[in-house]
Amino acid sequence: MGLIVGTVFGLPIYTYGLVVLAAVLVGAAVAWMNVRLHGERTGTLLDLLLLGLPAALVCGRLGFVLHHFADYASHLLTVLCIWQGGLSFYGGMLGFLLAVVAYSLIQGVSAWHWLDLLVPAFLVAIAVHELGIFGMQLTMGSPFPPDLPNDHTLAEYVEYRYRPMGFQDMLYFFPIALYQAGLQLAVFVLVALAAFVDGRFLHCLRPGCLFLLGLGLAAAVRLGCGFFYLSSDPGSVLPLGRLLSGGTLLAAIALFVVRSRTSQSLFS
Repeated sequence: MGLIVGTVFGLPIYTYGLVVLAAVLVGAAVAWMNVRLHGERTGTLLDLLLLGLPAALVCGRLGFVLHHFADYASHLLTVLCIWQGGLSFYGGMLGFLLAVVAYSLIQGVSAWHWLDLLVPAFLVAIAVHELGIFGMQLTMGSPFPPDLPNDHTLAEYVEYRYRPMGFQDMLYFFPIALYQAGLQLAVFVLVALAAFVDGRFLHCLRPGCLFLLGLGLAAAVRLGCGFFYLSSDPGSVLPLGRLLSGGTLLAAIALFVVRSRTSQSLFS
């Protein structure tokens, strides 16, 4: 799949940008349905989108620039050239979360409650993003043996131009992005099931626990899958992606325990 679909008024339209747009639209649709299902105001959701999407764009760009700072160090003004591509999806999600917390503090509403409502949308958006990554062949898992038998094993054929240096003779790679998309959808189902069971029978989860549960499981999936990606830096003991995923997982576990045991409610 090509990296550039075409141009509009001379500006390139990147395939990855369309993937991110699809993830945002699907996530927004899921959020709207969940807000309606819980009888909350869709106007609040619209406010969050109007504030959160620009914050996501800024943080997504900032995350990409920081991760590739060596490419921008000598030409800092190119940081502003977002039409040249360069966006961190997970940095964008962090920006949106920060916007939700800021909006909640300003308006005096419960950030934890709204994060609970939005976490299904986050999980579905991640799954859509990973499906796009799989289709674009941007990342891949370890290669299958060259004598892979035709036993319908789920594998990813990678076009020659996308195969990394040293692996040009390898036809098939583990489709880790596809695995991750499926696992994130499984996390979505688990969170939805937990919300249904608690809302219908248990009534024991405090506001924010569903969000932290989804966040922790999503980070665990990202961390686990990270060990099976074909690393571009074999000498790296703990790449940045796995470090951030592991830190997010530990933070989610710690906050979940605190939220479950304390009567005080930060960001309530």
